Amino acid sequence: MIKVLSLLMLCMCIKADNGKCEEVTSTCAVVTCGTHSSSGLPGRDGRDGKEGPNGEKGDKGLQGSRGIQGPPGKIGPPGVKGEMGSVGEKGDPGRSASSEVEVVKGQVKALEGQLHLLQENFNKYNKILLFHGGKKSGEKIVVTNGQEETFENAQKTCREAGGKLATPKNAAENIAVQEILQTKGDTAKSYLGISDIQVEGIFKYLGGEKISFTNWNLGEPNNSKDKEDCVEIQDNGKWNDIPCSLLRLVICEF
Repeated sequence: MIKVLSLLMLCMCIKADNGKCEEVTSTCAVVTCGTHSSSGLPGRDGRDGKEGPNGEKGDKGLQGSRGIQGPPGKIGPPGVKGEMGSVGEKGDPGRSASSEVEVVKGQVKALEGQLHLLQENFNKYNKILLFHGGKKSGEKIVVTNGQEETFENAQKTCREAGGKLATPKNAAENIAVQEILQTKGDTAKSYLGISDIQVEGIFKYLGGEKISFTNWNLGEPNNSKDKEDCVEIQDNGKWNDIPCSLLRLVICEF
């Protein structure tokens, strides 16, 4: 009995540090006296205690994910107006469409003048060639320097003069070469710009084309002694194949 009363008193008053008692009856369970019985109902939760002291500062946590970009800020004030730059140099005056046409006309007129001058010089050159014994046939002029050369040297002489060995491509041109030979004597002969050096029996012009006109002597070409690869024209206008090493009168065409 005494023990039961003591327990009731303990539940009614708990001595605090300041010597006062605080009622805690609402936190104590009801104790029944009497014989031992089964356990009673659980009591209610007690009041929260006093706030304890702050704990120690914890370690820095992991960096969180980047947040959503915020809205744009307000437009800033306008910048200060810069100083005006220095004035540039004055450009060339432009040309109108009509002035461009006039320039082109002037250039065309100048070219026409140059062309006319070239034509005059060409005609004068032709007259000089004819004056010195040259012969004209169509657009060609044939002339001799009076020297005798081998086939190779005769080619070189004509090439350096701006022409090439006489190469008749029709009867009129052949006669023009013949007339020059007749002024040099009965035995005068000249190389033509024709040979079968590349392929035996196939005579071609120096440019490589097959010949389109011939005036062979009877029985020619015969390639005598298998050494006749070049062609000469005689004072009678007939052709004959001969060795390329013989000396013949140089006649060039321009």
